[in-house]
Amino acid sequence: MKRIFTLFLFVFIMMFFTGCDAFSVTDVSGTETTEINYDDLTTDEPTTEEPTTEEPTTEEPTTDEPTTEESTTEEPTTEEPTTEEITTEPVTYINNSFIPEGYSLLQDELDAFGIPSMGDVNILVFAVDFPDSKYTNENPSILDIETAFNGESNDLDFESVRSYYQISSYNQLNINADVYGYYTLSENASYYETENEKYIAIDPVTGEYVYDDSEVTHVESDIIFELLTYYDDQIDYNDYDSNNDGLIDGIYIVYNYPSDSENDLWWAYQYNYSYTDSFDGVSPDYYMWASNDFLNEGIDDINARTFIHETGHMMGLDDYYDYSYEDDYNNGGLGSYMMDYNVGDHDPFSKILMGWIKPIVIESSTTINILPHLESGDVLLITDEWNGTIFDEYLLVSYYTPDGLNSYDPDYIFTESGISIFHVSARIDDGYLVDSYYYSIFNNNNTDTPNKLIDIVEADMNESIEQYEIIENSDLFQEGDVLGVDIYLDYKWYDNTYIDFTVSIDSITNEKATITVTYK
Repeated sequence: MKRIFTLFLFVFIMMFFTGCDAFSVTDVSGTETTEINYDDLTTDEPTTEEPTTEEPTTEEPTTDEPTTEESTTEEPTTEEPTTEEITTEPVTYINNSFIPEGYSLLQDELDAFGIPSMGDVNILVFAVDFPDSKYTNENPSILDIETAFNGESNDLDFESVRSYYQISSYNQLNINADVYGYYTLSENASYYETENEKYIAIDPVTGEYVYDDSEVTHVESDIIFELLTYYDDQIDYNDYDSNNDGLIDGIYIVYNYPSDSENDLWWAYQYNYSYTDSFDGVSPDYYMWASNDFLNEGIDDINARTFIHETGHMMGLDDYYDYSYEDDYNNGGLGSYMMDYNVGDHDPFSKILMGWIKPIVIESSTTINILPHLESGDVLLITDEWNGTIFDEYLLVSYYTPDGLNSYDPDYIFTESGISIFHVSARIDDGYLVDSYYYSIFNNNNTDTPNKLIDIVEADMNESIEQYEIIENSDLFQEGDVLGVDIYLDYKWYDNTYIDFTVSIDSITNEKATITVTYK
């Protein structure tokens, strides 16, 4: 099964950049309009709007006005009493919404991952060529590769790996790449092609592998072993394990060979080291493999998009495009953003998974202001009930603007401002489907499960993403639109129950958007 999965991975993990009556709720009983500035939010004790009947704890009260609130191990606050009970996971309360703390992130749930989603991380980049495919001046140089990984924003037409993730993570992830090469491998490119073909060869009659495990080798892992052995005296590999998990955070192989070869070896993908070797007490694991051709893709002088996308995989993110059109599931994928089309910013769901932003959770009627997502990270998580986890089903609402990381590729991402609404179904209790094309810890993926992991709720309701694989400006919600009234009157969760609320876009200005959520 491992080799079957590998075959599917090689065939399908291909990163591509392809050309390929108004109703407004303005007066909700018991609510008030609240403007959120994400950078100013803290994890203070709950707000102090209404009194509570909770008994005090046995802790000694402060000398200020006492509180009747049940407390955590912290001393009671000196603020007015509150109706909310403090749990072991502190939250910031904002009117009828709150920002949760202490929930599990994606990397907390993964058995292993490569690059940590936050902090300062060093990665290894090895440029290689072959005796029968030597580097020439016509190929991307070491300086080009260095720029693709470490360049400043103004050094590239898009962004480098480092500058992209600094921006997308709100400066919480700083990736530094140390680039080595070009190193000439010990075998010809033709040798690695042949070995890879043997690895995936299947008898058309029996459906069994032609070669058993003793007769095949893991080509990319062999190359990584050769590289790490060669550079062992020059590199302290401990410098590349920032989270001290015993694994090298990230190894990137940039090979000098055409990416349009018919052999599946010559493409771009992320995979895992196949052996159990150790260098300086740490082991290789997550690696990315890609042709230097991808740096010349499209019209950019130096194009790092493929490497940015694969870095998302190095941190544990899924692909959001549809691998297979042989079934009736999930045609069109997400339709845009970095983990589908290699364009724009990471979507809000991915940022929540990485811990770069915290959602503003709404589970009762409220009116709230949100700032443009790119600058603030503001995103509303609307649900029937918050269960203390982001691995659940809910809607995400954010104020999209076509600037910054979203301004580079107008043919493949929204070019107007508006409210984007995502339907997320991120439960992980069932885990990976064995017969799926795509490995994921989530119950759903965007390839071959009945429901998508992440989907865009199209405001025009024409389901163009399913038909044409790409978003339209009309998919964005605009002022006066109401989900659950004029747009998708009977919108449902994936268990076929109706959502118990409406989402009204009350107003949109350059500075903020006002959203009213009304529970029925």
